[in-house]
Amino acid sequence: MAELAKNPLGWELEDFVSAHIVSRGCYVETGVKERNPDEILELDIVWTDYRDRPYERHPIEIKSGEWGIGDVFKYFGWTRYLDIKPGVFLHKAPCGRVNPATLRSIEDRTGVTLLHVPKPEDAEDHFNFLIANKPSWERLPEIWRYSFWAQRRLLYSLSEAIRQNICPLSAKAAKEYHYLINDAVFFIPDIRDRVGRLLSAHFEHNRLGASAAYEIETGKTEFNNPFETNTFKCALYQGKHFPVQACLYLAHRARLYILKAIVDFWLARQRGDIKKSTIKIGEALIDSTYGDLTPSMVTAVEELGAAKSFRMFPVFWQVFLWGWGGFLLKDRIEDEFANLEKETGVPESEIPIALGAFDKLFPTNGGWFKEPSGDSRKVLTLMPAAMRGVGAFRRKISLNKENYNDLGYQDATTSRLIENHNTIARLLDCAQMDLIK
Repeated sequence: MAELAKNPLGWELEDFVSAHIVSRGCYVETGVKERNPDEILELDIVWTDYRDRPYERHPIEIKSGEWGIGDVFKYFGWTRYLDIKPGVFLHKAPCGRVNPATLRSIEDRTGVTLLHVPKPEDAEDHFNFLIANKPSWERLPEIWRYSFWAQRRLLYSLSEAIRQNICPLSAKAAKEYHYLINDAVFFIPDIRDRVGRLLSAHFEHNRLGASAAYEIETGKTEFNNPFETNTFKCALYQGKHFPVQACLYLAHRARLYILKAIVDFWLARQRGDIKKSTIKIGEALIDSTYGDLTPSMVTAVEELGAAKSFRMFPVFWQVFLWGWGGFLLKDRIEDEFANLEKETGVPESEIPIALGAFDKLFPTNGGWFKEPSGDSRKVLTLMPAAMRGVGAFRRKISLNKENYNDLGYQDATTSRLIENHNTIARLLDCAQMDLIK
């Protein structure tokens, strides 16, 4: 596996901070940009602790190099513009020769918390200041640094596919999709509109992976009904074609964002912020409370909302997708559930309900989980191999094994875990120009 930077700077520092926050059971969004239509601002990190009642969005601005007081006021202006709490200005270097009393005065007047984190190895105390909950396992931040790094590389592969003219039209559509689900929807104030935009985009883009594979193999573009290709099979099962894997990643990321938006909507209803409303069409009264949710989704929300931990489902799925690789080891299921409870706050008794959320919200033939022949895993379908590699690496080190053969499987599980591990290792190690392979 590629080596993590010991002195993270730039995006590596952003990943470092994100990793520590998500390891503490919070939902993390990164690199959120507002374009209206030009780029107006970017929030490095926004984190949400769904254990808080009510929950709030907490922004973080990160500076790994030199900075000045003007940077603080710029960040403060962004938070005022967005009408969110000022949050944290985290910096690695001190602010030149500025008097500490001046910085304290700025903190008092703006509400921005200036957090000096000069040494990554001493960062734990600083994160304790932000979030009381501690990681359930000391190596979680390491796992998450690899995960955020892999996600970035998958997104880079789309730009490389455009540059090298590999699947340019599909890659451009995928990048626009990413802008929508990661950026534009964040700034929609009405949660019902947010859900509606996400659903509309999802239904238009849910076959992007197959489209990218079709374009790579044939040189033609087909977004509505792309034929199954060997390229797609190689991407899904053998870990090849990173642009195709990036599209699969974005599709699951969109489902996660839809789930989060639905939970946010449900919590708003619980607080009384959204009242029941009806519209009259002819002589019929139509319940419009749920906005653009389909009737089946309304039913799903009501059923899922009966779980006491429903508010934690966005955290659960973020952890399961990007920290656990979207699979479970069937022979160790009790330990898997126990660790998932510690990391996500969803009790073991409700984990089957949480795992069933995709089946209820996005029903598909045969369900979202498969049990491949000769494999001791229960695997989320259409999970990109590179992110399955994060889950493989996690299992190896959490079970304290030197190599995958030590896990003791006699079936194909070992070879598939190794293959997934090698996929993420190749993703992180390869040259930028090879991200299309």
